[in-house]
Amino acid sequence: MEPYRITRIGLEDYPKCGAIWDMDACPYTQTFISQIKAGVREVYILTVDGAYIAECDLVYDNPEYGTVPGKRLYLSRLIVKKEQLGRGYGKAISEYVIALAKEKGYREIVLGVNCDNLPAVGLYNGLGFTVYEEAEDADGKFYRMEKLL
Repeated sequence: MEPYRITRIGLEDYPKCGAIWDMDACPYTQTFISQIKAGVREVYILTVDGAYIAECDLVYDNPEYGTVPGKRLYLSRLIVKKEQLGRGYGKAISEYVIALAKEKGYREIVLGVNCDNLPAVGLYNGLGFTVYEEAEDADGKFYRMEKLL
């Protein structure tokens, strides 16, 4: 794994995440932008030599995501650029935001992951997350997972 840097970005830099994932094709992009504007979504980026490689977001104070103010937050949008998969960047940025959540005083972190996304499920299990529910929405079956901090 090459040396990397993880930083929080604001709304002005958010369009650069298009280097990681197809923002135009994602039906949730405008929701994410609204959440950033409202201050309930923080976006963290892992870069290598200034290039956007991975994104991972934290969502606060949003009951739709199962958050509880001051207690539980939601890990969202862990995405690694396809050409960079398998190099440890997903684990690195996940560990960073988990440590940040703990530092901010949160006691729990939750997430949702598609049941058929076995690499991600394995990563989250390795980070100490456990499945507490299986659910289904318009995008298919997914696990709700949690980790105590």
